[in-house]
Amino acid sequence: MDLGNVPRVTGVAGVNIIPRSDVVAAKGSVTVELPPEQTVQSAGEAVRIEIRTQDRKTQASAERDAANRQGEQASRDVIESHLYIEPLTRSLVLQKRNLQTGETTEQVPDEATLKLRVYNRQLAELAREASEAAAHTVERTA
Repeated sequence: MDLGNVPRVTGVAGVNIIPRSDVVAAKGSVTVELPPEQTVQSAGEAVRIEIRTQDRKTQASAERDAANRQGEQASRDVIESHLYIEPLTRSLVLQKRNLQTGETTEQVPDEATLKLRVYNRQLAELAREASEAAAHTVERTA
């Protein structure tokens, strides 16, 4: 039997943990097999924070919101919405009017858009009439 060329297998030892002098174990800590840069240490007791100033800000904000809601409710009582179809353009129009003053506060689409639609409709109608008139003419040649 020839055993001269048999490879020898050697075992690999585990990772050697080298203790560092700058890392101090806290009282009651648990030993782990992690390198010191991967460990977490407690910062100490929790810090108590008072948030009373937030409560005052929140209360002031809630009071402002309530006042705004009352103002909006009062304005809703004064403003009337009216939905109708414009006969010349056949467009749906939403108009909001102030009942006290009688003026229009908001209109969708606005007056300029409605006038532009009327103008475009009239131009299209004139072009259609011109094309119909041209189609009915008869030319005679002698």
